[in-house]
Amino acid sequence: MKRTLPFYIALGVVFSGAQPVLANTAGLNFYGRAHASADFLDNGEDSDLNVSSNSSRIGVRASTDLAEGLKGILQVETQINYDNGSGSLAARDTFVGLEGGFGRIRFGQIDTPLKQIRSAVDVFGDQIGDLRNLTRLNSSTGAPFTGQDFDARFKNGIFYNTPSFSGFVFNLHYTPEVKEATDLEDESAAYSTSLAYEAGNLYLAVAHEQWESVEDSNAIRLGVRYKINNLTLNGLFQQATIKNLTADEDVQVLGAGASYKFSAKWIGKTQIYSLDAKDREDSGATLLAVGADYVLSNQFRVLFAYAQTVNEEAAAYRITGGGGYGDAIATVAGETATGLSVGFRYDF
Repeated sequence: MKRTLPFYIALGVVFSGAQPVLANTAGLNFYGRAHASADFLDNGEDSDLNVSSNSSRIGVRASTDLAEGLKGILQVETQINYDNGSGSLAARDTFVGLEGGFGRIRFGQIDTPLKQIRSAVDVFGDQIGDLRNLTRLNSSTGAPFTGQDFDARFKNGIFYNTPSFSGFVFNLHYTPEVKEATDLEDESAAYSTSLAYEAGNLYLAVAHEQWESVEDSNAIRLGVRYKINNLTLNGLFQQATIKNLTADEDVQVLGAGASYKFSAKWIGKTQIYSLDAKDREDSGATLLAVGADYVLSNQFRVLFAYAQTVNEEAAAYRITGGGGYGDAIATVAGETATGLSVGFRYDF
């Protein structure tokens, strides 16, 4: 925080001093989330208490009117690690762009359309039992694959989304250099697209993502969320083809979750997902999470969760991998990873 605070002060001074040349600075605002948890974790062999900062962040957004119906937009979002007092400036969604009747175009580092679907339906996002433990399919999750990352932010990205047409929005995200290449001949491009529909209590989306840098490994993801009074139902299906090995491998993830608002204070929730590695024997896994949120105010809540990942003999998927929960604790192959968590979350 000591390192990042001067940056935000300086940014505020720049904007406040630039009023003569900006049509409107009323959109400048600060926001953030502090989310830390104390968790008793078992990797199938050892167990211990762990404290983790989970996708905590502080950010600034700004907008300025350029012409009627046209705005310039800006966001800088920094990761803050409340467990060890460190951070990473602009490590999260950070971009500059234009927004108008044509939609929105942004340049920078931004969540992909594929990732946005998982965020919309994951009942335990940024906690133990986060769905990214199965969908991300990179080494941080215990998956035996490297290179691709199916819950990523593209660096060097160009992201365009249409305006809403009766609830439908099309998203296109492309990066020529997903690995920060400096060689123009480097083949490290990737793209991600989605079509999302949201109206009333229903959300539906389908996405496709492809990575040139890993021999065109790709994934298709479907997500759904529907609210019925106090009950919200969620589901996701993902079909991924991994091509950075000697042969193609297909990996499927399928499951559902639900949350129920028992009162103004208590929200119960659960989800269960299974991973089927069709071309790799004894490499499947099942992720289960149950928990509750105790809402003390619009800004502060206490999070309770229990999660487990049951691995087949050759699998080592986690309950703490994928990047939402801050510390990725490795699971022993063939064992069941479990965890019991209490967290504090402050949104501002």
